[in-house]
Amino acid sequence: MGCFFSKDIEVVEDLYDMSPVRRLPVIFVNGVPGAGNQTVAETISDITGYNMIRPGELERVEATRDTVRGRMVAEKIRTLEDLPEQLTVDLIKEEMLSQPEAKGFILVGFPRNSRMSDIFSRQVKWPEKVVALEVDNEVAAARLQNKLSELGRPESEINAARQIIRDAAHKVKNVQKRFARHVVTVDSTDNRTALASTLKEILSDTMEKNKRPVSPEPRPPSTVSAPAVLPPSAEVQPTPDTADEGNK
Repeated sequence: MGCFFSKDIEVVEDLYDMSPVRRLPVIFVNGVPGAGNQTVAETISDITGYNMIRPGELERVEATRDTVRGRMVAEKIRTLEDLPEQLTVDLIKEEMLSQPEAKGFILVGFPRNSRMSDIFSRQVKWPEKVVALEVDNEVAAARLQNKLSELGRPESEINAARQIIRDAAHKVKNVQKRFARHVVTVDSTDNRTALASTLKEILSDTMEKNKRPVSPEPRPPSTVSAPAVLPPSAEVQPTPDTADEGNK
């Protein structure tokens, strides 16, 4: 399962039927590394019962697989290169489709940039909410340094934490501009009780909306699914009866 893409990831032939997911609520938890994305996502999951998806974890698991895609992901991670946005979105789509009983999804630390948000919105759906995390860059950098140190990352990477946060903050700001009407902002330095209270309030409309029964409506064609085209050899030939009718 996957997609075929050109060198620049511009031409995509999507092979996923995401219609089972489009009826479910999706929430983005969007903040820089060290902003508390995981803590906020866990709190939202406790409140809503929605399933969490961590794109970074999906990438790390993929890197352990002995496949063309897995080896490519492993090499990108090893050399600290960014993965193609389409690949990350494909991993998310596969994970969503593997959870048919889900009531909704929370994407942790997603999207990382505007291109990733464009691909997801076009191929899956727009989020119901984008929970934007407010945190001082110095606080986030200190948290990231501690985490990288615990993971045994090289000193050069630990020392680059402040620049990583600055770069991420710029990208996150652009993402949140795109989803302006869907964005709700929370202070991720609040204690968990205060955070839960705030999140319950700002997510109440999303939860209420998705409790209501939805009347079935005709679904418009997906913008990412090409119409089926019969090969010339499979064109429908007139039967004797229809041929006779045409000659009358």
